[in-house]
Amino acid sequence: MKNKKLIAIIAILTVLTLSLGYINMKSVNKASGEEGMIGFVSGEGSARLSFDEITGLGSKEFKAVEDTSASGPASRKFKGVLLKDVLNKISISDETIKSSSKIIVKGSDGYVIALSPDEVLADNGVYLAYEKNGKPLGNMKNGGSGPFQLIAVSDSFSQRWCKYVVEVVLE
Repeated sequence: MKNKKLIAIIAILTVLTLSLGYINMKSVNKASGEEGMIGFVSGEGSARLSFDEITGLGSKEFKAVEDTSASGPASRKFKGVLLKDVLNKISISDETIKSSSKIIVKGSDGYVIALSPDEVLADNGVYLAYEKNGKPLGNMKNGGSGPFQLIAVSDSFSQRWCKYVVEVVLE
């Protein structure tokens, strides 16, 4: 009798978890809108920037260790824009970033990561990358990881990197 109840509870929790994950993915995909657009939300304000607006902010080349399940850790050369520079462009000051409790980054695949304000404000810390080894990241449809991928340079295991970035929220 106990086993049947336990199995029923596990089945209900599994269905609930899958349903909520699906709803979250649909809401993120709906919010993403046009490819290459990223939404930024801070307090009551919000802004959307296009691929060209973001890449026009002074791109930098940087190296980061990429570690995927298909390959071991390897240093890669990326090109991107510091996240703090993008936030500054839309009038989100370093003081506003610092006073946030966390910065949430969402990908169109439903993946979500949280960053601390100190990580975002660090020099050479967190980038919105759009090129890897001199080639565009590509999009989900063609097997890429972009058009933007958030890269936390200090994360040597790539676990807090976010592909297909569509939204950045300061909480």
